[in-house]
Amino acid sequence: MITAGLLYGLHYDIHAAQSGIRGTPEGEWMQHVYAHAEKYPNEVEHTYSFVQVLTACTASFAHGANDIGPVPVWQLAALSRCISTGLITYGYNIMKVMGNKITYHFPSRVLSPRLTLMCITGATVGVGLCNGTLKAVNFQRVGLLLLAWIMTIPIAGTLGGVLMGLFLNAPHFSS
Repeated sequence: MITAGLLYGLHYDIHAAQSGIRGTPEGEWMQHVYAHAEKYPNEVEHTYSFVQVLTACTASFAHGANDIGPVPVWQLAALSRCISTGLITYGYNIMKVMGNKITYHFPSRVLSPRLTLMCITGATVGVGLCNGTLKAVNFQRVGLLLLAWIMTIPIAGTLGGVLMGLFLNAPHFSS
């Protein structure tokens, strides 16, 4: 059961979950948000799809390189494994929220947020606001993201302190 929970993201259909479940309050809200976004012809979206793939690849590389930077090889391997574990276990939820739970996204709408890697959430909100109405942005979801950012520092600090305390005070045996 624990393994199934940790590997849930491997079998999660992000595309089906992006617009919310029909008949639920979230699904109704996302339909309301999408209704206020301008739609472009498929030809326009197809033109931007190639650029979307390129910017997604470069953004992923830049994000990983920024997070683990110039470190010894053993740390590079350990940190890469940690990032991969995070993506496998919970990354699907981040992709679902950033994908279409803030505003309506298609290839023509993701170019500018992808070019602003470290402020991608703000750029995503900006793209939604370019529709000329506040109704094209899901501010409830944006508020939850802001709360998560604020809570990250104390939670990570507490977890790091507890783990350090456990490691420093663990019984050790001399050989």
